[in-house]
Formats: sequence, C-alpha cells, structure tokens
Amino acid sequence: MTADPSGPTRRRESAEPRHERRSEILRTLRERTSASAAELADLLGVHPNTVRFHLGVLESSGTIVRERQMTRTPGRPELRFRLPPTRNSAGLRADLLARILLTRIAAGDDPENEAEDAGCQWGSDEAERAARTESDAVRGLLETLESSGFAPSVKDDAEIDLHNCPLREFLDTHGRLVCAIHKGMMAGFLDAAQAPYAVDSLVPFATATTCRAHLRRR
Repeated sequence: MTADPSGPTRRRESAEPRHERRSEILRTLRERTSASAAELADLLGVHPNTVRFHLGVLESSGTIVRERQMTRTPGRPELRFRLPPTRNSAGLRADLLARILLTRIAAGDDPENEAEDAGCQWGSDEAERAARTESDAVRGLLETLESSGFAPSVKDDAEIDLHNCPLREFLDTHGRLVCAIHKGMMAGFLDAAQAPYAVDSLVPFATATTCRAHLRRR
C-alpha cells in the first residue's frame, strides 16, 4: 500500500509557514551546492511532492535554477537544483551601484541614520506593493525578505533570523551601514503596514551565520 501524499504530510505542511520551508531548502542548497527533489525531501523529512511545490515557486522567482545531470545508468538525466551564479554582468553592475551609494552615504554627517532611512523608504514601498496590513504584516515582511535573498525564519512573531546577507560583499567596508539598511527595510515595512509589531533592534551575527531582528509590540 502506498502512502497518500495528501494525508499527514500535507496537513503538517499546511500548519507550517511556507516561507520557512523554502528557507530550509535554500540553506540546504547553499550547503550542498546542488540537490535533487528526492534528496531534499529526505534531508528535510517531508514528502517529495511538497518539496517539488516549493522548488517550483523558487524557480519561478529566479531564486534557484534547475540543471539536468547525466548519470551512469540508462534513463533520463537527473534533475537537480542549485542557486544561480551571482557574478554575471548584471550582478557586477548592481554591486558597482551599491558600492557607489554606500560610499556616498558613508561620507555624510550621519551615515547610519541615512542608511536606515534609505532602507525604511524601500521597506515602506514594498509594504504598499505587497498590500499587507496589520495582522498579516509580519508574514508579508517575511515573504519580502525571502524574495530578496535573506532566507528568513521567525520565532513566535518576536524574532526574525536572517540566514543570508544579500550585501555580504560590503560587510568588511560598510558593515554598519549594511545592517542599518536592513533594519530600516524591516522597520519601514512594518510601519507602513501598520503592523502590531515594530523593530526593536537588529543584532548582527547573533550566531556565526545569522543576524537576528527583535520585534516588540507597539
């Protein structure tokens, strides 16, 4: 008798925030370089159909790419997934623009506040675009952070862990400004969405690989 994929696995998945499952997939791909849907399902302990659903969403957003890998046995090539290369010409131009803007902000009278204000404006615009308000504001923020490459996870709506930094290339030269931008992004989103929570603080590298935002009730 075969297991029904719409049974317990689906019920467990529906109880878990989807962004957390996708963040787990992204973290696994960073650690392993590439993996098949079956490998990811085994590593995460979920049904392969659940993994395929999330892989489809991530691939549609351009967060991951698929590749066919020839095997030594007859049959179809193995389908594997990986993170896309980041050093293409578009990425280089984006890095150049970010470097120019960070250098400009760093030369100001109050660079950290200016960086936080810039992030706040971006977050506010994203909240309006996402049309998230009040009770679903934190969920909307997590989805925005996920699509922006932060690989977030949340604990009791009071802490948001950021498992990836999209601006990690600039941490050595402009680390404080990068953190201020990220704090502003989250604060601006929650403020614009009139969320019941606000960003209290952002702790860089609360663990060896994770930054942590603490939220407070308004």
